[in-house]
Amino acid sequence: MDIYKTRSTWWSGNCYHKEQLTAIIHSVDVRAYAYILHDKCKKENSDELKKPHYHFLVQLEETQRGSWFKQFSSEDMGIVFIEPTRSPENAFNYLIHDTEKCRKEKAYLYDPSERISTIDDFTGDTKENEHEELLYDITELSERKISWYEFMKRKPKRIHMIGNIKTAVELISNERNGYNFNAPPPFPPRPTPPPPRPQPPVRNVEFVELTEEQKKNMPW
Repeated sequence: MDIYKTRSTWWSGNCYHKEQLTAIIHSVDVRAYAYILHDKCKKENSDELKKPHYHFLVQLEETQRGSWFKQFSSEDMGIVFIEPTRSPENAFNYLIHDTEKCRKEKAYLYDPSERISTIDDFTGDTKENEHEELLYDITELSERKISWYEFMKRKPKRIHMIGNIKTAVELISNERNGYNFNAPPPFPPRPTPPPPRPQPPVRNVEFVELTEEQKKNMPW
């Protein structure tokens, strides 16, 4: 099977550099992820530890070929090893070696707290309030590495948080630009009110009593 031609939404894999892992899990095409650092795994039939490496599980926004991961491989950092995942839940448990196969092989059992995840379940939902991921997005927005359009495309379910996120982005940007938050706000000077309009002169009206003859000639 040609992995790079295979199409899937769920993928698991491993790599040796945190930079590669970070680029993968924070890609705009990734909907949810889980990862862990394996630094206590021993070589087969030996007490010698393997080279530390990262294992990850990602759910993409839509089905992609395995060739999508080629962009994260390089001569300096090496190849990202991946495979399509038919059972995301089993792959999720493998991250901490909590599978039947790992138990038979007596693989080191990692603590679940070492597994970083934004996966809420395996039907497609993700945690809305994953602080680490949200902080990463806010930082990228403040540094203008991504546009607001790209952010909303990546996290459409966060539309209800857009006001708070925008405020956080503005605070970080202003802080980087040397804005003094303790200084009084730079309110513009109040405009001078216009002069009062001249009032028309008051006219003295004199009431005159009509005569009987004038009253008879009136139309009412």
